[in-house]
Amino acid sequence: MSDGTSPRDDETQELIRRFRARRARRKLAVLVATVVAVVVIVGGGAVALALALADHSAGPAGSTTSSAGATTTQAAGALAGSSTLLAQAGGTGATNAGNPSTTTAAGGSSSSSTSVSAKATTTSQSTTTTGASTTTTAGSTTTTTKSTTTTAGGSVAASTKVVVIDPGHQAKANNSLEPVGPGSSTMKAKVSSGTAGVVTGTPESVLNLTVALKLRDSLQAHGIKVVMTRTTQNVNLSNIQRAQIANNAHAALFVRIHADGASTQSTHGLHVLYPASIKGWTDDIAVPSKKAAQLAQQDLIAATGAQDRGIDARSDMTGFNWSNVPTILPEMGFMTNPAEDRLLETAAYQDKIVQGLTKAILAFLGVKE
Repeated sequence: MSDGTSPRDDETQELIRRFRARRARRKLAVLVATVVAVVVIVGGGAVALALALADHSAGPAGSTTSSAGATTTQAAGALAGSSTLLAQAGGTGATNAGNPSTTTAAGGSSSSSTSVSAKATTTSQSTTTTGASTTTTAGSTTTTTKSTTTTAGGSVAASTKVVVIDPGHQAKANNSLEPVGPGSSTMKAKVSSGTAGVVTGTPESVLNLTVALKLRDSLQAHGIKVVMTRTTQNVNLSNIQRAQIANNAHAALFVRIHADGASTQSTHGLHVLYPASIKGWTDDIAVPSKKAAQLAQQDLIAATGAQDRGIDARSDMTGFNWSNVPTILPEMGFMTNPAEDRLLETAAYQDKIVQGLTKAILAFLGVKE
């Protein structure tokens, strides 16, 4: 040969050149793959950091947190996808980047000490932060659910408690007679006309209905199921029929709204009546009725500041003796007293009466305000 080498030497040198060229290409591929992985991961970390800052700025709103979580998940997915491409290229850097990406997507932490793993851990921390925000939102939702449950629990408990409200009297009296108690030979008028305002001239039946409707609305606002014996003046309901409405409704309490009258205009104040214990008639409801009367008297006096005339057990009232459920009869004041008559005519004073009765009834039923 002109260069003095043998053909075998030439072949050996050619193989060496090819090996070196192939090794150089591999190094270049690994270098390119590593650079690409770092760029992708740094970009993912920047996105996660931006999202975390945006989430922090946006506050605890659930929609922002959810959006951040979704975007971070997308970033993690993109990072995983890039790592897969790098792994297919056979680069070592791609393999190192791929595991943290997978760990991040799983919500775990990475123990790798490489810089690539550190970036992935940052992404993982960002994801964890997003997860924490989501947990906070879920916690808030849970709290709301609990609150709703409490409210719903209260409402369900309250809705099983029926209160029957009877606005005493009606537009026209019914003087037909009915027995004062089951099997009794003592007879009383089915329903009397009631008293009237000495100054205002308002019939007691009108005042009773006005306050009773306000009490209905107040109790319903607290989740109590209310049954009214009447909502208009134009009815003809005897006292036995009113008690039977309460019995048929299985009322937890039967509230009979009335106002007082006296022969002297100086008499004033507020008191609550309840059934005396009569064997076979009211002996089963006397004790809870007295408890309800005590609560009502206490809260009515506190709400109105009226003179406290106490509570009274009565054995002569048809509406009590025919009742199978606890019952009370608040006498809101004396319409025959000029000052009290004027007060009872005002919406403000009526509202105080309703406030006191509502508080007492809820306490008797064991329902929180």
